[in-house]
Amino acid sequence: MNMSIMAKKPFKESKVGVWLKEKFPDVLNTVSDLTGIEALGVVANLIDGKKISPEEKAEFQKLKTEYELQVMRMELDNVLSARSREVEVVKATGKPDKMQMIVGLVGLAISIMVIFVGLFLNIRDREIYFHLLGLIEGAILIAIYNYYFASSIGSKSKEAKLDSMMK
Repeated sequence: MNMSIMAKKPFKESKVGVWLKEKFPDVLNTVSDLTGIEALGVVANLIDGKKISPEEKAEFQKLKTEYELQVMRMELDNVLSARSREVEVVKATGKPDKMQMIVGLVGLAISIMVIFVGLFLNIRDREIYFHLLGLIEGAILIAIYNYYFASSIGSKSKEAKLDSMMK
């Protein structure tokens, strides 16, 4: 399955969306603006309040699982393509991509500066500081760490598991 095509497809055009359109159009209208896994959670909650046969419930669970697997596959493909990019840059140029390293170092420097400010300087608005610190930890540091140090062995085992589940 081509994941780039699936990524561009709106939720209402997915297998789950088509099923909802047939069985529960009111639920589909409620979640039509939501995306991905978020939409599935809302759909599951809305369907729980409806009279649904065991067969329909099983069919929904199957479609939900397939959709979740597709989303996980896209996330894994994204990680693998980032690593492949780094390998291809080194093969083509004989050197690692310096811009990628610069971005990583700038992110790390910003993080260190914010932590330094929190430890050694007077902070005027602690609430804003802690929001900024959370943003840096959650977005910058984790993204940099995952890009450079995430386990490719773990990714390979996840990929194999997903392949076996998709069959």
